[in-house]
Amino acid sequence: MKHRIIALAFALVVCLAGTASAGQLRISDLKVEFGNMQEGPDAQKTVTLTNASSTEAVVANVSTSCACTSTKLDKTRLAPGETATMVITYHTFKYPGKFDKTVHVFSGDNGKTEDVIHIVGYVDPIPMGVMEVNPRKVELGTLTAAKPNKVSLTVTNAGDAPMKVTALKSQKFKKTYWEGKLTVPAGQSADIAVTLEGLKPGRFLDMVLVYSDARNDIGKGYKAVLIGAVK
Repeated sequence: MKHRIIALAFALVVCLAGTASAGQLRISDLKVEFGNMQEGPDAQKTVTLTNASSTEAVVANVSTSCACTSTKLDKTRLAPGETATMVITYHTFKYPGKFDKTVHVFSGDNGKTEDVIHIVGYVDPIPMGVMEVNPRKVELGTLTAAKPNKVSLTVTNAGDAPMKVTALKSQKFKKTYWEGKLTVPAGQSADIAVTLEGLKPGRFLDMVLVYSDARNDIGKGYKAVLIGAVK
């Protein structure tokens, strides 16, 4: 019985030793305060990662919860007692208001040991246009097959500064319907005229992306849907 207890105790020690990599890193700040910032410039804070164990620590990956946040780590392999510096950048432009985002640091032999850093703060917004297409599903009515069809898409600036529209692209057909420079004053609307060609009889449906400098376009466009019947 005594030998069995000793064996179990030994097995427990071995098991604990196998998980020694957990908690290798000591992070200087698990909650980073950015404070109040004006929208526009990037803001940066620095944290340090220290290997508090007796074996090499490896940072396998660093991810963030939002495209508004990015990181730069100066080294990924740390000898015992060695420290790495990580710069956390918050991109304030088009990300106004209060924020609470996270940075996830994965380390250990299998890269599954996770440390979470919270970054908090507030971004004071600057005047900016806001894109709207209302309704988002635009009914084009009856379209003619094998002939050019002139239609228009109405965009509205719901923001508090002029909005510049630069392109209207088809996501489904991978083509550009319109490209140019259209300035829409705050609180006003404008039509984008396009020509649909080469249509086949049946239901017409296309997802389009309207590109602009609006607050709600972070480079991926504003989505709308064109619907019609081709005869």
